[in-house]
Formats: sequence, C-alpha cells, structure tokens
Amino acid sequence: MNWRGTKFGALNAEELDAFLQGPWIARLACLKPDGAPYVVPLWYHWDGDVFWVVPRERAQWAHYMVADPRVSLVIDEPNPPIRKVLCEGRAVVVEKPVGPYLDNGEKSIWNQLGEEHTGPRYLGDKAEEYRSSVNVEPCWTFKIVPDKMTTWQGFGWHKRYFHPELHEDNGG
Repeated sequence: MNWRGTKFGALNAEELDAFLQGPWIARLACLKPDGAPYVVPLWYHWDGDVFWVVPRERAQWAHYMVADPRVSLVIDEPNPPIRKVLCEGRAVVVEKPVGPYLDNGEKSIWNQLGEEHTGPRYLGDKAEEYRSSVNVEPCWTFKIVPDKMTTWQGFGWHKRYFHPELHEDNGG
C-alpha cells in the first residue's frame, strides 16, 4: 500500500491479463527508415502470450515494421488505479495484406480477430456495423512478441526513483 492506501507495484500475471482485456488504446512505436520513431494509437488483442495488431495494407507503420521489426508498445489507463504496461518486442508478419476471406473461403486471421475480439471489445453492439463498412480493405496481421514487459499500478513510486537521504522513511 502507498500513501493513498491503494495497491501499487508491478501487476501479477492475473492482473496483467485482466487489464489487457480492457478497451484500452495502445500506442505502438516503430522505426521509420531514417531511424526516427513513429508512434501510432491502435486497437490490439492480447492472447496471453503475444499482442495481435491489424494495420491496413497502406498503413505506413506496417511497412516500417516489415523493414525493422523492433517495436515498443504502451498500454495505460488515465484514471485510478492507473495501471500501465510497457512492452519491448518484435513484430512478426503472420498474414500479408489480404481481404476478409482467403481464396479457400476461410476467414482471414485479422477478420477472425475483429469478429471475435477487438470489434466487440472496442465497439460493443456497433461492432458488426463498423466491420461491414470496412471489411473490404486488405489488412496485414502482425503479432508483437514481447522480449521485455514492465508493468505498474497505483500512485506509488518505485524506490529506485527516490533519494533515500531525502526521506525519513527511506524512500517508501
């Protein structure tokens, strides 16, 4: 507990999974060809191991990730309990740009993700209406494989940020 009486510190595995199932907007950072960072807000799906993201075929950031798969992802909430997840990882192309259905008639991965996960989570009962209006455009499917994940919740600061000599309670 911290000075506000709320829990603070790293999220455990159960808290992490529960938080990542929320309707949060992620910010994904990738690298442009000149090495400059490029950040885009996006919807995601967390399956317990990897993040799934679906850019449109012409989205610049998809092409940036193909050229250099190093990415960072931030997901946070603006209000208490103020949880956040920071991920460093690699973008892996799972499906190159394809329409909602494959040649064999099966749904594309991104179409399945939208129907089963991201659409309902972000749009609720408007999901199908939205999907039918955009479901003709080809999309990529990427998975973001975490190499490092850092989590935090609450108002408290980690002890590493304190100068112990400035606090009677030794920075806690």
